[in-house]
Amino acid sequence: MNFSKAAIFALAACAIAQANITGTVIDESGTPIHNAVATIRTLPSLLSNARTLSDEKGVFVFDDASLSIKKTATLKNDRILLNGKNAVLEILNLNGKVIKSKKLHSSSGSYSIQNATKLTAGLPKGMYVIAINIDGKRALISNVSTTGNGTGILKKDTEQSLIIRKTGFLPETLSVASTQKDYGKITLKRDPIETKIDNLLATMSLDDMIAQMTQPMAPTVSCGSAACGSALEGGGNYTATFYSKAWSQTIPVIYGKDNVHGMGDVKNATIFPHNIGLGATRDSALVRKIGQAVAEEMWAAHIDLNFAPAITVPQDERWGRVYEGFGETAELVASLGAAYVRGQQGDHYDAEWRVITTIKHFIGDGATDNGQDRGNATMTDKELREKYLPPYEAAIEQGALSVMASFNQINGVHQHVDSARLTGILKTELGFDGYVIADWEGIENSTTPGAAGDYSGTLTGISSKDAIKNAINAGIDMAMVPQSATTFMSNMKTLVQAGQISEDRVKDAVRRILRAKIRAGRIDNPSGPAAYVGVTANIGSAEHRKIAREAVQKSLVVLKNENILPLSATDKIFLTGSHANNTGLQCGGWTNGWQGSITNNITGATSIQAGFDEVASGARVTTADAAGTIVYVIGEVPYAEWYGDYRNGNFNNKIITEASYTGVSFGTTDSYISQIKSWQAAGHKVAVVFITGRPLPITSLIETADAFVVAWLPGSEGAGVADVLFGKVKPTGKLPHTWPKDASQIPINEGDGKTGLYPYGYGLTY
Repeated sequence: MNFSKAAIFALAACAIAQANITGTVIDESGTPIHNAVATIRTLPSLLSNARTLSDEKGVFVFDDASLSIKKTATLKNDRILLNGKNAVLEILNLNGKVIKSKKLHSSSGSYSIQNATKLTAGLPKGMYVIAINIDGKRALISNVSTTGNGTGILKKDTEQSLIIRKTGFLPETLSVASTQKDYGKITLKRDPIETKIDNLLATMSLDDMIAQMTQPMAPTVSCGSAACGSALEGGGNYTATFYSKAWSQTIPVIYGKDNVHGMGDVKNATIFPHNIGLGATRDSALVRKIGQAVAEEMWAAHIDLNFAPAITVPQDERWGRVYEGFGETAELVASLGAAYVRGQQGDHYDAEWRVITTIKHFIGDGATDNGQDRGNATMTDKELREKYLPPYEAAIEQGALSVMASFNQINGVHQHVDSARLTGILKTELGFDGYVIADWEGIENSTTPGAAGDYSGTLTGISSKDAIKNAINAGIDMAMVPQSATTFMSNMKTLVQAGQISEDRVKDAVRRILRAKIRAGRIDNPSGPAAYVGVTANIGSAEHRKIAREAVQKSLVVLKNENILPLSATDKIFLTGSHANNTGLQCGGWTNGWQGSITNNITGATSIQAGFDEVASGARVTTADAAGTIVYVIGEVPYAEWYGDYRNGNFNNKIITEASYTGVSFGTTDSYISQIKSWQAAGHKVAVVFITGRPLPITSLIETADAFVVAWLPGSEGAGVADVLFGKVKPTGKLPHTWPKDASQIPINEGDGKTGLYPYGYGLTY
């Protein structure tokens, strides 16, 4: 891919124009820096208003997209003069989404900017952007900050910053002044850690470097004659003593696990709601605290590399990994994904408890056709940039140290061998300077793209050796090869010696890995932070469980309530259903194993029934006949990845009732509906608590129940469900996905013109 020309990469969601801003990026010797990333941001947003690259001469230019607007709308004395042109006044959040808008008709002649503050009535406290949009071109007018009580304060200082970054250099941040267009020469200083990396590389042979690029299965520490860069274990496995040998190496071997909602394979660990539930909270501060709590528990268990968070933007409820994402919109995922990274690493990896966080899966894993895991995503470049790229930009700006490539294809190109996106977009355009890691045998998977479960995949005829060549040259820096580490290293050496992979590419990959390890403190402090390492009291601590319980409380979404909730602790209530007293079912996948557990065996966890008894002691009775109200806790069984895919056409009123390594079974909700009607006929009110990893077209079930509460996959703290049911905490959860009315609507997402049973953002309270 040719990056010789500077090009504007503006996020269409918030393409706020700039007026011919230019400058020249040089290093300390005065040499021009090519492909330096120049972004303009309205702080504290992590998403750019506009982004471009410097050319061979170090020159960057932001074109004035607002010139065409100025001919038809001008500003004078705090009024917008429309000059005979209709326009739209817009209020955007700092993630670039239009929150409110107002049409301005040319006949009015002008409009007071101050009146724009009236549009902020009812918006949460925070900072917003006022823009004018004419014929699809948007120009920034001002900022407005809201107090949360319906008033807005106009800020004429737009607080925009020009940020210049280049891998290997310290970034420079300049204030954007309305009167300054040419910023002249901008000097970037070399990052001091690059000298440390130089010194390490000088001691390494080719074998040493290839070993750093290799991630075998733990407890392997040696890759040939050298120390491996990393080692991993999949769901269901955990080696508590691995660190003792791994961290004693000259360059520590980092230990990776999928701690996607807490340490699911470590006894007594706090299990937080899966990301879909966190999306329902809309609470980035809470998600940040969860990221930190998981990091603290990881250090207690001697794990220093997390394969999380997933910042996918799921678009199809048939996909078995919907629950790993925060929601269906880019702005929600960008906000919560970056918050989780900050919790795990601090503000740009400055936290004492920081671990290496991996954002995944780059890119488009939630966009596959028909929701097929590892399938092909058909999309335009515009769609990719608007919907799937913003979460990566935000997480990278927050300091994410690692990115995992995805199994899926985009328009037929497997994402482990897609140089245009791995190197072109991720490393060059976004300026990502950490390392890119393959997924589980993902390089080999590129030889048969689409292969997952019973999907046959496409036989490309590409050899394993050529797949390695293609992947490394495309931008993969670390190979996750739990089943083929020896073969990978042998093929790598042969390819380098034959000149098919350059030694410079190998050095770049290793430099990226070492950069991440240095930033994470793994080189200077191989034993890890003493305040957290091996502190087993942090695993499942009361403080962490309190955070998890709060997350459960805030994640519950009340879809229906016909005068049954909140429950009274003085009532007689029959709590029943397959998921009422089963911690395995309420935690979902990636808990006690990759596919999760179907038994009440999550150590340290509180079931929904146990939480019920804690919150309302004495309210629960053991038979329906003795009760006035029945709480029916039902839902999906745990699953992970393609085992959770809905593959068989119409799945109206169906849920997964069995998911195992031998297959997936689907059952209708008919028996649940029949049971509810039977109870209702006997004079009982029935509230359904639904455990699920995604919205499902179960309209008949929802319509039958007197109340319907979505608890998602709440994790270990079941008492949080009871807190909301009994009104100890009011429900505040909002749908992170549009809830489909019928299977034929799927995929259904905000803004696509379809009307589901409940819209994105819906949720009742009391």
